[in-house]
Amino acid sequence: MPLASLSHYLSLDSPTAGLYTLAKWGSLAALILAIRTWSRGFVCREERQLAGKTYLLVGGFSSTGLSVFSSLAARGAQIIALHPTPLSPSVVQLLLLLRSSSENERLYAEECDLTSVKSIRDFVLRWKKDAREGMVGDLEARLDGIVFCDGEGAGAPSSLAIGAEQAWALDTGDERFSEYRLSRLTGRHALVQLLMPILLRSAATSTSPLRLINTVSPYYSAIAPGSFRPADLDYLAPDAPPFPRSQPWLAEGQVALASVLLWRELQRRVSTAASASAAAPSSSADAPSKLSDLPLPSTPLLALSVCPGLTRASLRAHIAPSLAAPLRLFVFIACYPLIWLFAKSADEAAQGVLGALLGDVEGSSADKGSSEGKEARGPGGEKVAREGGAKGKKADGEDTTGRMRVRRGALYREGKEVRIPALDSVDSSVGAELWDNETKLVERLLLAAAEQDKKEKDAAATAPTERRKDV
Repeated sequence: MPLASLSHYLSLDSPTAGLYTLAKWGSLAALILAIRTWSRGFVCREERQLAGKTYLLVGGFSSTGLSVFSSLAARGAQIIALHPTPLSPSVVQLLLLLRSSSENERLYAEECDLTSVKSIRDFVLRWKKDAREGMVGDLEARLDGIVFCDGEGAGAPSSLAIGAEQAWALDTGDERFSEYRLSRLTGRHALVQLLMPILLRSAATSTSPLRLINTVSPYYSAIAPGSFRPADLDYLAPDAPPFPRSQPWLAEGQVALASVLLWRELQRRVSTAASASAAAPSSSADAPSKLSDLPLPSTPLLALSVCPGLTRASLRAHIAPSLAAPLRLFVFIACYPLIWLFAKSADEAAQGVLGALLGDVEGSSADKGSSEGKEARGPGGEKVAREGGAKGKKADGEDTTGRMRVRRGALYREGKEVRIPALDSVDSSVGAELWDNETKLVERLLLAAAEQDKKEKDAAATAPTERRKDV
């Protein structure tokens, strides 16, 4: 029927005019298809199974995070998805649907709000106490990686809205901090630091480095070289610029650059501590909590930053269309064809995250062409081919063309490592200073949380006495 209709339409004009019309519209369709294919970007082709692996997934109920969640679940991994609020019936229902569709019962959700260091601390304490899946003897439950996805959960924005006021975290004591900054920078730092003893113990028995995947906004590229200052993240500071309400992507870009810098510093410190530990291994039988006191295997953690690219969810959050704002709604509807054409869907944005989580690691003996008989190992412990072997082939003959190979501390976009001019002009001491400042901030917030707990306990203890007096 479609062919008959097409023949009838073309027969209305001369053969030459009909062919010209067909070529014109065919070329337009081919151009749209080509642009859409290009906009999809990197596609993860790794087929590794993750049975027996355990991952924490932050933002697992956001758009991109849900795609990562579904893919890891289908590969057999145990996943603990962190949600910023108490689990609602809709989140529980979604979790049950994921279990059913992936045939994986080892999918869980826990409350943990990255804008609240108290919530992070409470989650870590619960994990140390209750997470006993797969434990041996008196050992703590292990982790094989943490994935941070933008958008903490259902209803949480993935980007800052144009013209909106800055949102502030509610339980930071006497200090005020941006909710966006806490969720993308300080909260991630706090979670990794509080889980560090567990991560390092897990790394000691792992066949490959534990991966800490940090997703960042693509607006890091909007920051001009020489204009990045971590001190500008605090918009309440006397010498800091005002919050850019009309250009929120600049605020996102500053946080993204600070996050990449913090992750680089994390990798540098872990690698330095691992080298020192290998040179002088500790014989202590205790379980110390400080990084410098823990016996570290060689390069136990792999800290990576990943930019998923420009997503439809982030653009929708920027414009914030609603019936209460007719102009924003009209702009969104008018621009939607371009958004659909050039921006990524959630599944497409998740491909870069999966590639960083599953890709082979550069700098192994296989990459150096060693002939000592040692084989490079992937995240699942399987052997991977040496670089000197057949090009584009694994040890089992599988094609590896176009797959990611990751390097410690690097930023990846569309499956490739990218250089950031804005960070190239930053002094090397800035990363260490940012790390120290974030660590001190976390310590202050933990003290504030402890004081709040003490006040609540005192109030609960005095409440029965006051009631007896009233009687």
